[in-house]
Amino acid sequence: MTRILFFAALTFLIILPVSAQEFTAKQQVQIKKMFEDYLLENGAVVIKSVEKYQDIQEAESRKESELKAKDFLTSIKNDTDIPMTGNKDGDITLVEFFDYNCGYCSRALDEIVSVLEEDKNLKVLFFDMPILSPASLEASKWSLAAHKQGKYFEYHQAIFEKRGPKDDAVFEELGKNLDLDIKKLKKDKDSPEIDKILKNNIAQAQAMNIRGTPGFIINGQIFPGYMQSDKILEIIKEARTKETNKS
Repeated sequence: MTRILFFAALTFLIILPVSAQEFTAKQQVQIKKMFEDYLLENGAVVIKSVEKYQDIQEAESRKESELKAKDFLTSIKNDTDIPMTGNKDGDITLVEFFDYNCGYCSRALDEIVSVLEEDKNLKVLFFDMPILSPASLEASKWSLAAHKQGKYFEYHQAIFEKRGPKDDAVFEELGKNLDLDIKKLKKDKDSPEIDKILKNNIAQAQAMNIRGTPGFIINGQIFPGYMQSDKILEIIKEARTKETNKS
């Protein structure tokens, strides 16, 4: 409410015909009183107007973000090196930006697995977005190193399933459990290539106004935050309907 009144006050001051400095002290007191009286009598109208303006701004921001999301999906359409699971030739693509230290991302993984059990024509792409802590960054480096040995999703699941703090010993143990080449894993996780991928992931997310995790893109639409499997399935169904109507 304070923020809304601030913008209302700012709007009122902007429309004054001359600057406040051109009024005498007595006139400034009178103007202030007029302004306060106006807010008291018309506060609801002012607030409604400001809220409408904010809604318009948010709608425009969403539209711009989704245009960027569609461009993003087009740019990665033929990239076969992005970590994925599901049907590689699926008709609908779900993209998730996530952080390994995000509790809702852990829950989201369970929802994604549930969706994949019901929908055999879905392609899921994973974009590591380590923004919460240095530990998040380290986990992403290990998982992308596992991707170089063809075990990204298995390692991805293993990280989320492993409770408690994770250090190099834990990450090595997870790799051994998946029969990965540990020497190669340790070398790859510190490579400039993986560092570049992670920086690029974060930059791409920010360009689409995805600021937190998890963040989903489904058929060009952005959905911030955790979603349950039934909601994801509903969105996928709607996306297929739209695609059918286009053709």
